[in-house]
Amino acid sequence: MPSRDKKMSKNDRNDALINGALIALGALAIVDNVVAHWLLGLHQAMAGAVEVGLVVLGVDMLILGLWREVQARRR
Repeated sequence: MPSRDKKMSKNDRNDALINGALIALGALAIVDNVVAHWLLGLHQAMAGAVEVGLVVLGVDMLILGLWREVQARRR
């Protein structure tokens, strides 16, 4: 987190927005597929490998967003 004396640049704000979106969407994809589709059996749009692929995509987005956030905070 930047100090109060230093104003965030436009790139810093954009990075924070992108990182937050990646983290939130990744977590949502994981929770939605695991809880709603597999555990509760609700609104299964596609079965099989497609749902597993969506979970993997969610994990990838979550990891990418967290990695980018760690890198941004080290600057």
